[in-house]
Amino acid sequence: MINAIHATKEALVTAHLIQPRLRGEREALRVLLTARHGAVFASTAAINQLVSLSVSAPDELRAELRKLKRPAPLARCALLREGPMQDVEHRMTVRALRSTATRI
Repeated sequence: MINAIHATKEALVTAHLIQPRLRGEREALRVLLTARHGAVFASTAAINQLVSLSVSAPDELRAELRKLKRPAPLARCALLREGPMQDVEHRMTVRALRSTATRI
C-alpha cells in the first residue's frame, strides 16, 4: 500500500511531456489502409447491387444468368447488349447490369 502511494506521488510530481504521434510510416500505412477499406467497401456494394439487379431482372434475362456458375455471370453481364426489340424494362436492366459489372 505504501509503495502504491509513493508511486502515485512520484507520478504526480514528475513532469511528463506529451509527445505527438510521429507521422511518416505510421501515417502512410493509415492512408493505404483507409484507401483499401474504401475500395473493398465499394466493391462489396457493387457486387450486392449486381446480385440484386439480376434477381429482379425480367424472366428471360434472369433465367440466362441463373444457369451460369460464378464468376461467369459477372463476365456475361459485362458483355450484355441491348436489343431494339426488347421492352424498356429489359433494356434498362441490361444497361444497369452491364454498368455495374464493368464497375466491379
